[in-house]
Amino acid sequence: MSIRADDPRLADFTPEEIARGLPEQIAIEEEAALRVNLPDTIEEDTTEEDTTEEDTTEDAATAFARQQVAQRRANAFELINSFLARAGLAGLETNVRDLLAQGIEDSASVLYRLRGTEQFKTRFKANTARAKAGLPELDPATYIGLEQSYRETLRANELPPEFYDSPDDFAKLIEGDVSVAELQSRVQEGYRKVIDADPEVKRQMQQLYNVSEKQLAAYFIDPERGLSALKRSAEAAQIAARGRELAGLQLTREQAEALEARGISPEEAQRQFAERGQLAGLYNPLTGETQLTAEQELGATFGYDIAAQQALERRRAQRVGEFQTGGQFARTTGATSGTVETGIGTAQ
Repeated sequence: MSIRADDPRLADFTPEEIARGLPEQIAIEEEAALRVNLPDTIEEDTTEEDTTEEDTTEDAATAFARQQVAQRRANAFELINSFLARAGLAGLETNVRDLLAQGIEDSASVLYRLRGTEQFKTRFKANTARAKAGLPELDPATYIGLEQSYRETLRANELPPEFYDSPDDFAKLIEGDVSVAELQSRVQEGYRKVIDADPEVKRQMQQLYNVSEKQLAAYFIDPERGLSALKRSAEAAQIAARGRELAGLQLTREQAEALEARGISPEEAQRQFAERGQLAGLYNPLTGETQLTAEQELGATFGYDIAAQQALERRRAQRVGEFQTGGQFARTTGATSGTVETGIGTAQ
């Protein structure tokens, strides 16, 4: 290797060293050293490049995996939340997200872990009674599916919507492990009872409450259930029926319900109206007598209006006295010769 005369490195050498060729020898040694070190430098640089590329690939794979997990959990949340909404359960979104964050992504597993929440216990409350009775608890899907089958059965039999418009309507059936076939049998039995029911009671139910035979069938299926208003209506209608049959009275809805509210049973109404029928003349005022109101007459009949009872007793005593003295309150009925009506019965 030669060094040019204008090479600045010659300034470091004496004329004698330059003459002996020392600068060129040193230059040759430096070039050899550079060649020896060059492959190591290239290899080291290549290794660094490979490591950087590997790190980049690893970061991309991690990001993709995280994206997949996030998407999977989002799908699971949407699926579970949709089911909870259809089941009438709200306010459990935070619980669901917490379970998903723990890595519990199977919908059945998530629902199982929600059983301890108050919302879940209230919505599927029949399960508590089933457990106490030794019956197996129903998973949410089976529980809701059974409710839907009950609803379709009642709707197909044209029962009133209020008989199946709430989960509470089915709680007793699920508690009792009632099958859909058994429910259908109960519906048919309810309709049979309507057919065999007292015609006058049915007429009063229709007249006072506009209650159809389908509503009556619902009452007969389960009178202790949510149809408490219909049950009270049925009691009032039976009271009104006895009044019509035994005393010739057509009670208003308010009058029949007032008697039912006082705790008067249809059986008691039958006894009192039968007695009222025997004393019908006493309740009909004659000339000079004061007319009692319908409410006063009912109060006297069932004994809760003392003043009205006393007024009727005075009327009876006055009529008896007039009859015994041959006064104007004694009159011939024309039924038979010598038969006289006093207003408290007939006498010869």
